[in-house]
Amino acid sequence: MAERSDYGLGSIWIVTFDPSVGTEIRKIRPALVISGTVFNAQRSKVTVLPFTSARPNDPRIQAAVVVVPSSLQNGLSVDSLLVCVEPMTFDKVRLIQRLGELEPELLQQAQNILRRYLSLNTG
Repeated sequence: MAERSDYGLGSIWIVTFDPSVGTEIRKIRPALVISGTVFNAQRSKVTVLPFTSARPNDPRIQAAVVVVPSSLQNGLSVDSLLVCVEPMTFDKVRLIQRLGELEPELLQQAQNILRRYLSLNTG
């Protein structure tokens, strides 16, 4: 297992989503750690948002994703969509390899969508 500091908010990992149930995200894919760094250091679990390279045809989906171009900083090999309305909490053993860090402005976009999705009061 990686160092505790490696599981920080905004880090991107390759994650095993299987076994999945029903319409849950499947297979091994990149994911963004969205749970707070302090919690992640103290717990054996983290909350992640999945990435996908699929481009949905439904324009309503655009309000639920962040477009993330591949970069050296984030470590993604292809331009991807971060699915901000599918948070999942997993044991850290599902996190296989750390790829990089999401750019701060994109992390902010993801957090804003997640706040709206969860109807969290921002003030």
